[in-house]
Amino acid sequence: MNNKPIRRFLKLFISASLLLVLFSGVINVHAAFPGTNGKIAFESYPNGPTGEIFVMNPDGSGQTNLTNNPADDGVPNWSADGTKIAFYSARDGDSDIYVMNADGTGLTRITNNPALDYEPAWSPDGSKLVFYSDRDDVNGEIYVMNADGSGVPSRLTNNTAIDNRPSWSPDGTKIVFDSNRDGDSDIYVMNADGSNQIGLTNNAVGDDSPAWSPDGTKIVFNSYRDNSSQSEIYVMNSNGSGQTNLSNSNSTDEGSSAWSPDGTKIVFHSSLSGNYDIWVMNADGSGKTNLIGGGPTDVRADWQPIIPFNFGGLFQPVDNLPTLNLVKAGRGIPVKFSLNGDQGLNIFAAGYPKSQEINCDSSAVVDGIELTLTAGSSSLSYDPVTNTYTYVWKTDNAWAGTCRQLVLKLNDGTYHKANFKFK
Repeated sequence: MNNKPIRRFLKLFISASLLLVLFSGVINVHAAFPGTNGKIAFESYPNGPTGEIFVMNPDGSGQTNLTNNPADDGVPNWSADGTKIAFYSARDGDSDIYVMNADGTGLTRITNNPALDYEPAWSPDGSKLVFYSDRDDVNGEIYVMNADGSGVPSRLTNNTAIDNRPSWSPDGTKIVFDSNRDGDSDIYVMNADGSNQIGLTNNAVGDDSPAWSPDGTKIVFNSYRDNSSQSEIYVMNSNGSGQTNLSNSNSTDEGSSAWSPDGTKIVFHSSLSGNYDIWVMNADGSGKTNLIGGGPTDVRADWQPIIPFNFGGLFQPVDNLPTLNLVKAGRGIPVKFSLNGDQGLNIFAAGYPKSQEINCDSSAVVDGIELTLTAGSSSLSYDPVTNTYTYVWKTDNAWAGTCRQLVLKLNDGTYHKANFKFK
């Protein structure tokens, strides 16, 4: 079994051609937490031997480089609320853990140690990061620390073996990881404080890179039991029972797997197309689809969970459905609502809000809007005092005598609508 920490360090120096050999199924990602399926973060090598963190839409579109740094960046892991990404970077000379916002802003260095720190994974409440480090010995152990970098990391494992690739259970009580403490790499689980370490697999060839399902009932992992030189994707129950080959890839190397937040799909890398690309399949192994379709080496995908905003309905002066809001065309309408706190101003899905003409329902209750504004264009603002968003909708004079429906689609995937009659 190759020594992954040494390989990870050597990536700073090896050529792009050698990278293709080293990217085997032992590459790790982590489970997505429950939520709506958001973007996919992954590690890509567009400019040679150093990685960048990219994100893309679940269909493979909209690929965007978030890091844009000549140093090695990799192993992206989404926070449970989908707002942040933890990752490894060598940009400051050492291999340390960093955190950034989902759009690549707000970069923060979390560890600052000459040792190799990598493979970060979030706790469900976002307060902790579990990660691999060899700061106390050459073999490397699993540590946990505050997600803001404060305090001193705590060591969870302590033996002469290599313990790495941790993944936190969605309920926060367990951490699954791989270890070669029994002579070959197998999957282990322990309590979140490091106690009660138990082996889940016992394979003489090698199992590694475990990741929890969003509901905590299953663990997906890499295995070499069917082909010692090629990784296959396996799944098992969280107690180690029911170990099943999902990928059945024969001579194709497949691994680096993580669940979609809704639990219906698994994202992974595969060399099926002749290059390491990001693929997705159904949770039962069917329906394999290449999301990338060639290009640079792409590995280590993780799926963003999007937590619904807890939309509280529309506030006055706009009435909710099915009421028709009567208003003079051309005026600005203050559409007010709450999302249970400040979620930033990037709350709308691309192309929204938008409106469409509808038939005027003669049976609908019609209520005049008491407050309108003079507005040059539509705009969005947030008032922290009242905990209220206001979208000022600039209407068109040409809408007089028609009815329209305003559609607010939020980036959590939810739709919210209101009907208007213009005079």
